[in-house]
Amino acid sequence: MVIEPEEAGEHIRAGNMRVLAQVSERAAGEIPRGAYAQGSRLRCAGRAAGSRRGCAAGIPKENVEFWQDFFRRLSRTPSWQKYIEDNQFEDGYQNAADLAKFYDQFTDRMRDILKDAGVKTVR
Repeated sequence: MVIEPEEAGEHIRAGNMRVLAQVSERAAGEIPRGAYAQGSRLRCAGRAAGSRRGCAAGIPKENVEFWQDFFRRLSRTPSWQKYIEDNQFEDGYQNAADLAKFYDQFTDRMRDILKDAGVKTVR
């Protein structure tokens, strides 16, 4: 199954599940903490695959800067860093423009991967 580290962590630590591959921008072994580093790095169509989390909101443009700054500062707090470490996430704040660009590129990349696999896409 494909599962987030925070969902699998207790099962892996208990020995009920083992890692076959990790979906990460970093190679296996660069991600510390025991069992997570045992799997291989999963690559899709020759490119590293990974997941992102973002915050989307339908807010006026004049409010974007406030929230970008808020989340940038939040991502630097000790409690956020602990959450990242405890749940085996990769850290990497992106502002609104960079995140939008990433999602556009990711969508295009996934569309290409699906087409190469013979899956019909509608957009």
